Amino acid sequence: MNTLRNAAVFFMMILVFALPTDGAVEVAGMSLVKIAGLMAFGLAGLLLVMGNNIHAMQAFHTTVLLYVAWVLLSYTWSEMPVPYETTQAVSSEQALKSNLYILMISLLLFQLITTAHDLTKLYIALVLGSFWLVYLMVKDYQVTANTVRHEIKQFDANEVSVKLAMVIPLAIYLLTQVKQWWWRLLGLAYIPAAAFTILITGSRTGAVIMVLGLAGFLPIILRSGWLGKAASVLVMVVALIAVANIIPQKTIERIFSTGKEISSGTLNERSVIWANAYEEWEESPLYGHGLGSFRRIINPYNVDYTAHNSFVAITAEQGIVGVVLYLSVIGIVFALAWRLPGDERWLLLLMLLVVVIGQMSLTLQDRMYIWFAYTLTALNFYIKNNAPVAKDFNKVSIPT
Repeated sequence: MNTLRNAAVFFMMILVFALPTDGAVEVAGMSLVKIAGLMAFGLAGLLLVMGNNIHAMQAFHTTVLLYVAWVLLSYTWSEMPVPYETTQAVSSEQALKSNLYILMISLLLFQLITTAHDLTKLYIALVLGSFWLVYLMVKDYQVTANTVRHEIKQFDANEVSVKLAMVIPLAIYLLTQVKQWWWRLLGLAYIPAAAFTILITGSRTGAVIMVLGLAGFLPIILRSGWLGKAASVLVMVVALIAVANIIPQKTIERIFSTGKEISSGTLNERSVIWANAYEEWEESPLYGHGLGSFRRIINPYNVDYTAHNSFVAITAEQGIVGVVLYLSVIGIVFALAWRLPGDERWLLLLMLLVVVIGQMSLTLQDRMYIWFAYTLTALNFYIKNNAPVAKDFNKVSIPT
């Protein structure tokens, strides 16, 4: 059974590694995420048949299950039951699959990751996978290019910035908490590589959440002596000089237009979309217009965009019930992160802040890496509080 479990954990690590670049690698027409996920899920199921009990945290998993169930139920009253003619739109059928996947990953991680050592392996896998995304983004980038923003096929520049920024606190964890020097080196190398990649995307949201991610160094800086603080200031100055000389001027100007866009602009038409979505929401405030319907209900306003906000999208599609359940999941994981010990509390809180703020300008509520962040936080609390290796689902709850 130990060999079987090791194999399941291996495929779980492959799944986590592939999350940042989902779709970039395919085998026989299937993405690496799906292949690794199916293998891990199958092996975990076999372990259950052989006698392993189901591991779960009652408050977290019950809320996730209620949210996903409500989203799936909303398919029955969806105003977009078939694939929409606009290629950018997500069909309701695809949305069904996405929500089943996020339910799967929230359960699967708890079945296979049972120790602090396993958690560290998750961090390493995600940092390595994010490094692969950095490579894909920068391999054809020209430093002398005079472009506003850099992006590549298959990857939205704004979404790339969220993926990379949410991993920065975990890289800081590897750098400061792990004993092996090679994993510390991995964390050290990832941070400037991710920051550079985020900046060349020209994403204003990305720049804000990158700073949040880098705030993971604050406790270390505050605990250091005057020499450490002086070194930190020197590193910051050198980094700013490097940015000014490497990042195209047009990209820097776009990033620094964030304040102006918030105070007097439309956030790239986002505020217009949100206003139109509010008018449609008023027609069905309690349960919304149904799964995957946003693009259809917004179409009469001659708008060809997604909601550009996870909370607006959920409210329009699943109504007040859906957004309350989604906010409940977020509230639970923030509460769990707050109760973690030491620097890990700060780092995971920052990771969650990156994820939540990223969703305020992007529609990401059905992305697996977003739910990985939520589940990772709950799992961290579960393990750090010495939860038994095997417990019945109905008996595992948040310790008081």
